[in-house]
Amino acid sequence: MRAAVTITLAVGAWLMPLSHAPAQQVDSARAAARRRPPAPAAVPDTERPPISPKRAFFYSALIPGYGQSVLDRPIAGTLFFGAEVAWLALATKAAYDLRFARAHEADSIVTTYATNTDGTVKTDSLGRLVGTTYAPNRYATARVEARRKHLEDYYALIVTTHLLAGAEAFVSAQLWDLPEHVSIRAIPIRALPFGAVISATLRW
Repeated sequence: MRAAVTITLAVGAWLMPLSHAPAQQVDSARAAARRRPPAPAAVPDTERPPISPKRAFFYSALIPGYGQSVLDRPIAGTLFFGAEVAWLALATKAAYDLRFARAHEADSIVTTYATNTDGTVKTDSLGRLVGTTYAPNRYATARVEARRKHLEDYYALIVTTHLLAGAEAFVSAQLWDLPEHVSIRAIPIRALPFGAVISATLRW
């Protein structure tokens, strides 16, 4: 009888770890450590520029201000387009002045005339003036060279405006996701260890 009781207790002690006791609870700390956090959902990129940076560069390099207008930057586009129109107008005027100076480069100005006793101007048998003195006009070779340099300067400004407009449009397309609207934001002192901050963003 004593041997049977000993065997029964031994079998019961061997089977007890296989069954969960009613008072046993799962360690929440270990379970949380084993549980992996879900992967963050991909946020769709909604801040894409209307055109690519390369296309914006070629737009403004071809017509200054065009790329800026497509990127909704009217002030910058107006500045570049206005500069282009101004340089073209000045270059047209400089080209006209250069043509005029070249046309009159060989001209001269009469300073004195030789006259006859009756007051008429002396001429030879071919009708050319005789005894008349001349002075070179102000459209000499130096003046022609100066006006040619003026025209070249305006051409250089036109090329520079095209390149700057293209570069500015390229950078604007690259930084399209930055805030563009005018905004002022104040951060309270309790949110920062070093005091209040006011930030402002200007659109141009």
